[in-house]
Amino acid sequence: MRRTRANSLAALFGLQFLAFLCFLGPARGYPVSCLGEAQEAAASNPPGKIALIVIVRGNLPWTDTGLDVEAGQEILFKAAGKISLQRGNPEADCSPEGYDLQTVRQPIAEINLGALIGKVVVFAAVTVDEKTGEEKKEEVAKLFFVGSENRVEMPAKGRLYLGINENVVGDNAGEFKVTVTAATKAGR
Repeated sequence: MRRTRANSLAALFGLQFLAFLCFLGPARGYPVSCLGEAQEAAASNPPGKIALIVIVRGNLPWTDTGLDVEAGQEILFKAAGKISLQRGNPEADCSPEGYDLQTVRQPIAEINLGALIGKVVVFAAVTVDEKTGEEKKEEVAKLFFVGSENRVEMPAKGRLYLGINENVVGDNAGEFKVTVTAATKAGR
């Protein structure tokens, strides 16, 4: 009985959080889709699981999922959509699996350019340049491949981000819609 109540409370909290992001998120730049999709995703998962729908835009290097993860926690990712690695060039379109090209100048060199990837930020510090006053964020992160569908054991404890396996994203377009499913603490 306690576990069922805990699972119900966790699911309710998750839906309330998603509702917050759906209604207030766009005004604050949080790229999470609408509540109807979040409810649909949550309803298709067993108790003790939480599902988030995250929109990963091709022209942003990283998108904060809002999810803190534990080392060893398994997360299921399902992604759809298309991005262009060069806006206006249909030859540069790719799925979450990426474009069949690898370079040493992308976040994960051995994975296709433009593929959907993730990172867990373990530590982040902000330093201030004394001359310009500009803030610079420094972080330690563990990166991993996501693609169209993947179950990934989290490499560390920290904040989960999703992104594009490319360093120059300003000329990209399109987006990936990613369902992120994780066990709640009560459901593990």
